[in-house]
Amino acid sequence: MSQPDLVQLKKLSSQIRRDIVRMVHACQSGHPGGSLGCADFFVALYFHVLKHNPKFNMDGQSEDLFFLSNGHISPVWYSTLARSGYFDVKELSTFRFLNTRLQGHPATHEHLPGVRIASGSLGQGLSVALGAAQTKN
Repeated sequence: MSQPDLVQLKKLSSQIRRDIVRMVHACQSGHPGGSLGCADFFVALYFHVLKHNPKFNMDGQSEDLFFLSNGHISPVWYSTLARSGYFDVKELSTFRFLNTRLQGHPATHEHLPGVRIASGSLGQGLSVALGAAQTKN
């Protein structure tokens, strides 16, 4: 694995934190603390570690799969997905508004690229990820 450009990753983390604050402030709803605290992790994963493809395919063949167990930190994931090219960054302004894809907990019925499972049930991510890992092998 090549060395990451740390300056670029730090700038991206800062941008994602700005996105989070804007998203939560615009709808006056959400849990910004966890998302703000996880920005560096998501940037490291999506921009350096994970093998993923923004031309999203549900089966995830030849990709690393990511499962979010804590739906409360959806703002950081949405921003990371948008900044990774899964969907237009402008869509972040629709966070938690009725009839939009960016709800408080990611859901598959919204057909949002990058989301493979609904994460409304806290703690279910581990069991689903284990099942997916078993299936992929």
